Amino acid sequence: MEMWLRQSNDAFRFPILPTSFEISGSINTSTTNVLKLGEVIVCGGTGLRTTEINSFFPSKQYHFCNYKDFPQPYDCVNKLKKWMEQGLILRYIITETDVNMEVIIESFKHGKQDGTNDVYFTLSLKEYKRIQIPKVSINNDERLSSVKDVPITKGFETKKQRTHKVGKGDSLWSLAKKYYGNGDLWKKIYDANKKLIKNPDIIKDGWVLVIP
Repeated sequence: MEMWLRQSNDAFRFPILPTSFEISGSINTSTTNVLKLGEVIVCGGTGLRTTEINSFFPSKQYHFCNYKDFPQPYDCVNKLKKWMEQGLILRYIITETDVNMEVIIESFKHGKQDGTNDVYFTLSLKEYKRIQIPKVSINNDERLSSVKDVPITKGFETKKQRTHKVGKGDSLWSLAKKYYGNGDLWKKIYDANKKLIKNPDIIKDGWVLVIP
């Protein structure tokens, strides 16, 4: 299992998985009194899902780390603070689960708890929902001609991001062949994942690559 936050072509993988996670959901309700009927409840659609991640950024390699060569603790802190302060829309992914949704960072607390240089943190994420604003056409019957998908928070493409988790035997050429029908277009995938891929001839099992 892997836990990722991705902003456009910039991805962050959590070095230490939390001991547990949960996604909280709700529906919006309103109660009112109806004459001769009494109190009734009206459902007004689903609320925004929320989740909280409690873990730490390790200062050294532990046997239970999710992967090797992870960033230094305060490099992790600075990245998440930047994303939060800029109000960027992120994609939150937990592999081997159905968690794959757009979120923003609602709050981020961090600090040290022991004699190590590990940085413990609590990260609160809230679901981001895109809104549709009707686009009115000018005609005689004044009907709505279309709707426009308008993001209300900056920093993420309107088009849903396509990703691929690298498996055994995968290469940039084979992925280009699979998604574009032409293996010679492998550089397109490489350019979109340069921060992760240092050598285009080597991609590792478990990596989550953007497929532009």
